[in-house]
Amino acid sequence: MHALFIVLNDLSYLDQVLKTLVELKVRGATILESEGMAKAVLKSEGLNMLLEGVIKSNQTKDVGSSKTIFTVIPDHQDIDEIVSKVREVLTHSEKNVIGFMFTVPVTNIYPIKKH
Repeated sequence: MHALFIVLNDLSYLDQVLKTLVELKVRGATILESEGMAKAVLKSEGLNMLLEGVIKSNQTKDVGSSKTIFTVIPDHQDIDEIVSKVREVLTHSEKNVIGFMFTVPVTNIYPIKKH
């Protein structure tokens, strides 16, 4: 069992990514508003100088809002298919920073229910 995280910076593809997850029978996911470090630094007058060097590039012009989608995938083999299909959806994006995905092993799930 693994948790799949999709950090999506090109929000014009959010609906297509969600549609793909539904088509692949992903049973549920949580979507969070998120903000990358580059955007936070750009917004901070005191930290803007930190963009000189490694972080500052043409990519900082492309920094906007993002969404983080996460879900638990019970079968490891399904992860490869899901990642492949989501990548396929996002290949048409013209943004420099489309997003990224990663997985984390999940050892247990503890449902919280009212008694």
